[in-house]
Amino acid sequence: MDNLSDLISKAQKGDKDAYGEIYNLFYKRIYRYCSFNTRKAEVAQDICQETFIKAWKALPSFSQKGGSFQAYLFKIARNLIIDLSRKKKEERLEQYQEIEIESQVEDKIEQREKEAVVQLALAKLDELDRQIIILHYFEDMTGREVAKVVGIREGNLRVKTHRALKKLKSLLEK
Repeated sequence: MDNLSDLISKAQKGDKDAYGEIYNLFYKRIYRYCSFNTRKAEVAQDICQETFIKAWKALPSFSQKGGSFQAYLFKIARNLIIDLSRKKKEERLEQYQEIEIESQVEDKIEQREKEAVVQLALAKLDELDRQIIILHYFEDMTGREVAKVVGIREGNLRVKTHRALKKLKSLLEK
């Protein structure tokens, strides 16, 4: 398989198959990010698809000097999520997903309860702190990538990450 840089170069020249491979590489992560932020599968799918459409349209002007393609995709997705929340004036992540009772798997119920507690605690953080935690710890992005997505300097990100983790820990201990 070609490396990502080669795929991007081919896609920039109009190679739809190369972009399809890029799509396959990043779809699950972008969808998970959208789903985590919207808590609605249909909305997450729409935002995820719109992210890849916008990225495709803007691909000719994408430069790897400006940051990683992954950060580029996450920034597009984040902006679409922010736009959606402005349009609908609804609070994201304020409510956590109801736990579906499945008689077969008690472990799954317990895991969802833990996730709900974490989601509720995350919902109590301010928007920037929440995004930093999600991108860095749930999406395994580097500090440089997270800083690029949220639009702050890397040094400032370290301080904000430390403070956000302290706040989250405090919320989880309550």
